[in-house]
Order: sequence, then structure tokens, then C-alpha cells
Amino acid sequence: MDDVPEARALSASAVEKFVEMVDPTLELRDATPVERGFCSVYRLEAVDDGGSRPLYLKASPDGKTWGIPDEARIQAVLDAHTSIPVPEVLGVLDDHETLPAPCYLMEALPGEALPYEDVCHLEDDTLSRLARETGEYLAELHAVPAVERFGHVRRDGPDLVGGRPECEPSALTVGDLRATWPEFLQSYVDRELERHADSRFSPLTPDLRRWIEARIDALERPFDPVLGRNDHGLHNLLVESEAGEITAMLDWGYTLAVPAAFDFEFAAYLYSGAFLAGLSGVSDRRPLVREAMLSGYRTARPDRADAVSTPEPLYELVAMVRIMNDFEHLEVPDGSERAVMDRIEADARAIFESQNRAPSRAE
Repeated sequence: MDDVPEARALSASAVEKFVEMVDPTLELRDATPVERGFCSVYRLEAVDDGGSRPLYLKASPDGKTWGIPDEARIQAVLDAHTSIPVPEVLGVLDDHETLPAPCYLMEALPGEALPYEDVCHLEDDTLSRLARETGEYLAELHAVPAVERFGHVRRDGPDLVGGRPECEPSALTVGDLRATWPEFLQSYVDRELERHADSRFSPLTPDLRRWIEARIDALERPFDPVLGRNDHGLHNLLVESEAGEITAMLDWGYTLAVPAAFDFEFAAYLYSGAFLAGLSGVSDRRPLVREAMLSGYRTARPDRADAVSTPEPLYELVAMVRIMNDFEHLEVPDGSERAVMDRIEADARAIFESQNRAPSRAE
């Protein structure tokens, strides 16, 4: 338990009680804390009549929800209705007087967890395969008929006390939000730019605000909401790295209802590794990744590919703002931070200059 901050540590008895609540046939043998995001995550070794079963427990570190109840329902829907490799959810505890709710128990999937920045160092062939597979999975995700409005995807249903979550798309909603896509995007951007104004890139904030707001104002066409992962990055995957095969897509608590193009452009930028192209030996592989993702998307859902086939600089720039806001968390070699920052800022300004004559109207 020493590897986890005290506020996140769960007692062995609490873990054991929850496992028994979910499945009385499981006998807990070991619980090992895992460093992953803001939540308390434990790898469990349990046994039943079929032998050993590796599991994971994800719980709130402080009683706040952290999207845990929503994430469990989203994974259940995706597990039932797509081929996206998500862990099977065995049971959810939404609220409890003594146990560390909310939390849920899931099956473990194989694969290697790699640092966020390692995407910059994958071989071209490996990255291309990973990007193509990502495109296929995004096409499936965007085709799930789960939402009709824009916003943060939430669960819609009763609390669970150890039971399995509903796996039908009707179990998901975006609550009471009635915003149009430009309205929701503006509120999203406002929050990100507030953070940006406190970042190392703050001198760029006024230009970003003017450019982005002008492009949002130019969005005129109606937009169809889809489930959008919106938390892309190598750190949220398990992979067979040499083959470029995705064995698990993890962490769905930040799922939004957005146009398909928004989710696609976010993924294309983050998996390209362009945010570290200021480092020696790191290439900007946006064309390679976008082409491979689009190929995979077309293979899985050719009827929906038009929604993502045209590059959308507005959405790519919003992804870049997220990178700038989280720059402190990037593993950048000592002495290279300035070069990386300069390259990110130069890429942002290149978008300004290339798009000044034609405000975006793409979906």
C-alpha cells in the first residue's frame, strides 16, 4: 500500500468485501495498487472454480465520483455492442456508507502500458498499424446509437450495489444539457483557455481566443452527436507494441457527445506525436497517422467516413491547446523544453496563417 498516497489507499478488508459483493464465488488472494490517473486502482488476483482470475478494481480516492459510475456503464455498452477491446465490467458500487464508493470491478486484459510520449518513438510501420486500428475502433464508437445531444456522457439508471451495469445504449445520456454544438464547444474552449492563460504558453492565449472564437462563429451546418472518446493517448491503451496491436482501450470517464470530426482530429494529433516534434530525432507524423486512421475508419464504416475525411484545423488546434495546458506533465529531456514549446507554438501559428482567409465550416 506504500506506493499509493494515503488518501487513495484502500484497506484489504474493503477490497475483499466488495469482491465478495460482486461475486461470492471469487476468493481474493492479492491486491496490488497501481499508479494510474487520479483514481485508486488495484490489480487483484482472485480464484474461483475455474482457476486464477486477474482483475482490476477502480475506486474513488476521496468519495467524489471522478466519472467512475459513468465510465463503468460506457464500458458495458461498448463491450456489448462493439469490438473495441474494453475490460468487461463485473460489478459496480455507486454509493455505500462504509466501502470506498463509487467503484467497479473489471476483468484484466493483456498488453503493455506505455508512457504517453513513447508514441513519438514507435517505428512508422508500427504507428501506422496502431493508427489504422484506432480509426476502426473510432468508427465503431461513433456508430453506437447512444446520444442525441452534445455534452458529457452520463449514466442513466438506478444505483447499483455490486451488480452488473446495463449494457444497452439507452443506459447513457448527456443529462439536461440542450446546447448546440457551437455553444457546447465554446463553453469547452472557454474552460481550456482559462487554463491556458495560466500556462507557460499564456502569451499565445489572446491570439488563440480570437482565432478559435471566429471559427466557432463560422460553424453553420447542423452537427450529429456521437460518442467521442476525447481522452486519446498511448497512456490510455494497452498494446502489443512491436506489432502495433491495441489490446485494450482504457479510461472512458471523459467520454463526450461531439461531432465525429472533433474526436477524430483529437486522436490524429495526439497519436502523431507532433507535440514533441521540437526534439531532435522526433518527426511530425500527422499525415501518416491521419491517412492510416482514415483508412481504418473507412474499412469499418464506409458509410460514415465523409464525416471525418476533411481535415478540421479548428478541432486540431483545440487538441493542441490541451497539450499546452498539460505541458508540465510531459516527459521532456532536460534542456529541451524551450525547443518543444517553440515548435508547438509555431505549429499553432501556422494554423492561424493558413486558415486566415477561410474560416472553417466543416463538420
